[in-house]
Amino acid sequence: MKNERNKNDRTELLYETDGGLTDFEAVVIESLVSDETKEPCIVLDRTAFFPEGGGQPSDVGSIVLQSGETVRVTDVRTVDGCVCHFIEKKVEAGEKITGHVDAARRLRMMQDHGAEHLVCGLIHNEFGYDNVGFHMSEKEVVVDVSGPLTDEQIRMIEERANAVVYSNVPVTISFPSPEEAASMEYRSKLDVSENVRLVTIEGVDTCACCAPHVSFTGQLGVIKILSFMPHRGGTRMTVVAGLDAYADYVMLHDSNAKIMDVLSSPRDDTGSAVSEQMERYMALKEENTALRKEMAEMVASSVLERIRTMDPGEKSCVIFTASLDQIGLRNVVNRCTAEFDGYVCAFSGDNSGYRYIFAVSPDMEKSADLRGFTKEFNEITGGRGGGSALMTTGQTPAGRDEIQNCVDKLCKKA
Repeated sequence: MKNERNKNDRTELLYETDGGLTDFEAVVIESLVSDETKEPCIVLDRTAFFPEGGGQPSDVGSIVLQSGETVRVTDVRTVDGCVCHFIEKKVEAGEKITGHVDAARRLRMMQDHGAEHLVCGLIHNEFGYDNVGFHMSEKEVVVDVSGPLTDEQIRMIEERANAVVYSNVPVTISFPSPEEAASMEYRSKLDVSENVRLVTIEGVDTCACCAPHVSFTGQLGVIKILSFMPHRGGTRMTVVAGLDAYADYVMLHDSNAKIMDVLSSPRDDTGSAVSEQMERYMALKEENTALRKEMAEMVASSVLERIRTMDPGEKSCVIFTASLDQIGLRNVVNRCTAEFDGYVCAFSGDNSGYRYIFAVSPDMEKSADLRGFTKEFNEITGGRGGGSALMTTGQTPAGRDEIQNCVDKLCKKA
């Protein structure tokens, strides 16, 4: 996260010194309407609401007016150097308010953000990589570091990060002078020594940052690196901590319980059970493919035998099957057009609906008008589909008798 501190002399930023502060009193010093969104917003003389910045979403919550009315705070942003609180209704300047930051959401943000500091600090200490990207959502942090990491290295960093959590070391905030900052070593995306706010995890990391943080690492709960991948020569990681890590665990636990139930597997062996099930599935899939191919050959042989006994003047060969998929049906059609100079009309399905393939041999491409044939068929049967002058595909809700009558009618016209 960039050290994007708000540089204003109008609002005291309470969140900078106490991340756990979520209730406060203040006075509205300006009432505005956003030029961009037309929403009402206010500027306070002091605030615990963190404004969106550096890749982290803003706090939300509410303010309570002197009348006792509660007004929702839907967003907080820095606009023209001022911390603007976007609210659901207009509040006049001079109003004394009590602010209430959504404490549960604030804690989740601090836990995930603190985990990012800890993980990136350890990576920097161990490998010298810098944090080059940061984005926080409602449930996780995505962070980019400047070098590649292996599975083993990621696991090692995660274990060390959790060891620091269990040690419950202090997390402190400091505001060094420009002279002090110039002589200090700390991580920062911006090369600045003025208006610097440092977040220090004792014995592990010091990093410039503008956001609220927990006071001790034990408040991070637990840290989990959910995933990582190569990204622009470095590594992109998705990290969660505390309440978000617990929510992720509950989701995985519930998913695992379903697998346990379906596969009758012990809780700690679902991976092997799924692998075995996948092996069986692939074997059945191969067997099914072979059977479908054999079935297509049988259907093709039967139809070809019928074609060879047809009168020379027959204009169509109609095929109905409930067993072939689209690939098998296409193979049958191709075999038939090689020996039959007429419309090959193949249907797969049952009386609840059919998928179809219509085709003619290359010798009939210009004379048969297969597209016109298909269009008329769709109009009569309520079907839809299309294709080339040699082959069309589609589907129809019509039943078998209606389809047969339609094809016979169209072939008489052809």
